[in-house]
Amino acid sequence: MSLSDQTFARPIQTTRTFEAAIEHIIEGIERGRLRAGSALPKESELAEQLGISRPTLRQGLRVLQDVGYLQVKPGKGGGITILSDLVPTAEISRGIALEEEAIVEVLHARRVLEGAITFAAMQFASEEDFDEIEHTISLTREHLGDRYAVMKTDAMFHRAVLRACRNALLSESMRGLSRRMAPIRDSYRGGLDSDRQTLDIHARQLGAMRAGDVVTLTVVLHDHFIMLEEEIAEATGHSWDELFGRLAQPLHDLLDNRGGSGDSP
Repeated sequence: MSLSDQTFARPIQTTRTFEAAIEHIIEGIERGRLRAGSALPKESELAEQLGISRPTLRQGLRVLQDVGYLQVKPGKGGGITILSDLVPTAEISRGIALEEEAIVEVLHARRVLEGAITFAAMQFASEEDFDEIEHTISLTREHLGDRYAVMKTDAMFHRAVLRACRNALLSESMRGLSRRMAPIRDSYRGGLDSDRQTLDIHARQLGAMRAGDVVTLTVVLHDHFIMLEEEIAEATGHSWDELFGRLAQPLHDLLDNRGGSGDSP
């Protein structure tokens, strides 16, 4: 059967992570009865068929290339080629575990860096900056239920906060981290309830920043971070506390010392 006979890969219907991409790529190869030396669809076409971003696809392809199952040549004249008829299951499992560790490190870094940037923005933002942040919240409200639109307005929100921190070095560091975050954000499932939660958190964050309320902003940031962290924990078969609990402990210490309250994650 040739690739032109039918679509190579079925779209991912569950959590859109690189692990799911790997499973669907292997399923497409076996369902299509492709052999070593066969070419897969181009990266852009494969990402579209799977319904994931290209950064997420590249994560999956990197694992499959590192274990010697696929060859990925970028650029003009390149492509994705099967190297072996044998699926190296054990090696793929180890590669996934290493990639998952890297994802957790990125989300740890996000808590530290994005938190610092948000507090800096609270101190240095002008009223015009706050108005721009509020504009992104209005756009989110207009697109509730549209997963891809809300992901775009969420990115706009974070860029507006980043500009408001008025620190070139922090901005440069966050842009680098955002590139690492791109495939991780694919795990965001969307849906009206999730979109409303995002909207609520953004509105609360803006309110705390405008009021200069450190404790409330700390709690809101935790609520914001935990949304994606819980998606990743569930997708990788871990508990949130196992992966992220220790890093969030200072939040509980702060609330205890100030006599504040908050839901225990």
